[in-house]
Amino acid sequence: MTGSALRIVALVLAVGLVGCRQDPGGQASAPLETEEIGDPVDAAVTTEYDVQAKSAVESVGAQLPGDFPRDLPLYRSSSVINYGPAQENRRFVELSVPAQPAKVEQRYNEQIEAAGWRRHGEGEFVRGSRTIVVTYREGTLGTWVRIEYPT
Repeated sequence: MTGSALRIVALVLAVGLVGCRQDPGGQASAPLETEEIGDPVDAAVTTEYDVQAKSAVESVGAQLPGDFPRDLPLYRSSSVINYGPAQENRRFVELSVPAQPAKVEQRYNEQIEAAGWRRHGEGEFVRGSRTIVVTYREGTLGTWVRIEYPT
């Protein structure tokens, strides 16, 4: 090694040793000051008077609305993700299914027909005087199925 290279190595080692030395008294540094923080600004926000708000208990989970047609099967391994009013005198239920849309559409349409509903156009099924409309779209984790039915 050259003289200048040795000086650089010695300088780096000296700086490293000085930076790593411990406090000779072995005392801990002064404690940090803490500050109490209150509730967040939006902690008091509520949806109590919001007429469009839907609580998780009402609209998400495995519970169907009470007026859902009892003779209409549900796709196996589906979860209710939303429901509510649709067009005039109709309601809807949205399901999430962890499978590809084409597969879900084929299987669910077969299930609906096997339950006695007659296909009446693209996504429409009829039983007696009732008509349901079923649409499928790709969701975040599979397929979202929307079922509109008369009230």
